[in-house]
Amino acid sequence: MKGKRFSSLRYKQILVLLFGAFVSFAMYLIVGTLGEYLVSTKHMADDSVIKRLNKYQDSFEDYIAQNNISVKNVRAISRWVKGHKYIYLTIYDGEEILYESGFWNDSYSSYETAATLVENCTQQERDVTFSDGTYSVSIIDSSQIKWLDVVLYCSWIVFFIIFFIIIILYNRRIIDRIALLSKEVSLIEQGNLEQPIYHKGNDEISLLARNADNMRHSIITRYKSEKEAWEANSELITSMSHDIRTPLTSLIGYLEILESKDYRSEEQLAKYIKSCKEKSIQLKDLSDKLFQYFLVFGKENILMEPEIFDARILLQQLLSEHVFHLNSLGFEVQTEFMDEPCSIIIDIQYLNRLFDNLFSNVRKYAGHGTPVIVRGSREKNNLIISITNEIRTDLVFQESTNIGLKTCRKIAQQMDGSFEILTAETRFTARATFPIIPAGKESQT
Repeated sequence: MKGKRFSSLRYKQILVLLFGAFVSFAMYLIVGTLGEYLVSTKHMADDSVIKRLNKYQDSFEDYIAQNNISVKNVRAISRWVKGHKYIYLTIYDGEEILYESGFWNDSYSSYETAATLVENCTQQERDVTFSDGTYSVSIIDSSQIKWLDVVLYCSWIVFFIIFFIIIILYNRRIIDRIALLSKEVSLIEQGNLEQPIYHKGNDEISLLARNADNMRHSIITRYKSEKEAWEANSELITSMSHDIRTPLTSLIGYLEILESKDYRSEEQLAKYIKSCKEKSIQLKDLSDKLFQYFLVFGKENILMEPEIFDARILLQQLLSEHVFHLNSLGFEVQTEFMDEPCSIIIDIQYLNRLFDNLFSNVRKYAGHGTPVIVRGSREKNNLIISITNEIRTDLVFQESTNIGLKTCRKIAQQMDGSFEILTAETRFTARATFPIIPAGKESQT
């Protein structure tokens, strides 16, 4: 669980942000350190500093001489100082300071006097002739501050550029994965089910891709199943149409003979009538098989109309006809029904179909040597209906698809029950189970 948590996009994004901040800050320090080193070794080298101070002194001396400025003309001197941003100018007569102005660095605040400042900072001192006399002029250069500010700005620019590049690259990777997934899903939408969907990792996009690929496999499986079902239905319809056409053609021929009274004796009439009955039974069996097939392999849910019935009375009514028919065919039938009443919710039409299938199975495959046992009993909150018979030994035959038994199972399950087959040596038992409505809830239902 912990591994999956840290592999999610939310935590990946947090890790990418932390990684981007770390790398960007490292680059910030590298650029800042390199910039400060270049300023200290290049811009602040002794030769460079002296050269700049000489340039400032020459400029100031030319300015005083050209404009014939007095040392008392503070406004004119300040005008030159303002034109040179990062210098500090001091004019003094002996120990007395006559003028001082210019850029003041916070690092100078520890010096109490300009004289002390001049002694401790790199400066250029020169005697300059004013209109009213010659005085000493000291100039301090602080232009390195400008370049240190440039280094600071460049460091921050590099920080944000690296940070945004990392974020953009990560987001681009996420977008590329989403675009690839969208493209693969579009191909599947166009009908290319063989197109695999790439999925790797444990984040949300990988999970989405994995689910989409599983859906693709499900669609392929379902498509194959539907194709096989369609082919099976086509084969069934073709086969059944042929099987139905043969007895139907014979039945129509016999009926035409009977309608035209084209028979010579009563024995021949009875023979035609018997043949009509046999063909009718054959058609009924074929239609029942067709119904059973579509019941099992058709819709998942059967549309039923469930009602509440007294199970004791219902079983006696539905089973008595089948028991009578078995007796008429020479079977010995033993019935065991419960005495106490109980209620069940079933669709009587489909329950009768279930019994039709079970007793049809008995007529085909049950032996006459032992009795057929039909039971209806209550076990706890369930109604148990079972039919037990001995399997015939003189005829080895089994249904190829067991479609009748599959029909019984689906009908029972649709009515919230169950159906099972039990075999023991030569004995065969079909058992259907249905839930009983608890006493007092019949009216509520």
